[in-house]
Amino acid sequence: MTKSKVTEVEIGADYLIHKNSNHITYADNFRLTSYKLDYFPEPKDLMIAFFLSFPKSFKILLNTREFIAKFFGLKTAPKTEKGSRLKELYQFKGNIGDKIAIFEVQDKNENELLTGQKDSHLDFKLSFLSFKRNNAIRLELATTVIINNTLGKIYFKIVKPFHKFYLKRILKKMEIKLINKSW
Repeated sequence: MTKSKVTEVEIGADYLIHKNSNHITYADNFRLTSYKLDYFPEPKDLMIAFFLSFPKSFKILLNTREFIAKFFGLKTAPKTEKGSRLKELYQFKGNIGDKIAIFEVQDKNENELLTGQKDSHLDFKLSFLSFKRNNAIRLELATTVIINNTLGKIYFKIVKPFHKFYLKRILKKMEIKLINKSW
């Protein structure tokens, strides 16, 4: 069986994230081509798998970010206990207006779930995409960022290397979560 691999690809011009983004400061798109998935996952399932796939080191960084962000008046995810978070994830429908943490669903179609958040320092969008190509399933995480001010420039300069590193790792873990789907 062919091994799954993650590659960086262009954001398709027909993607919702491309159509809904103006004046983009930064964009990337990571694709995992899976020969192991035996079904076509809905984009909402990718979002659920995304939140279930965070490595421990990434969770520590997120908690640090949340702590620091409060001092700068930036948006943070609501605090909930683990049981509540899992229940929220498993009940997630992926409708426009639904959200997990600060990721609010802004638009969707059969292949893409567009999420994002606007904040004083920067606006971000993250799309969860799923395609069937030949005998493989393609999973994609596409990101766009619009920097709004100096704080946004500083923040993203710090976050960008972690973003690229962890998105690739999370995408690989997502495939495993989707293969062993339990929601």
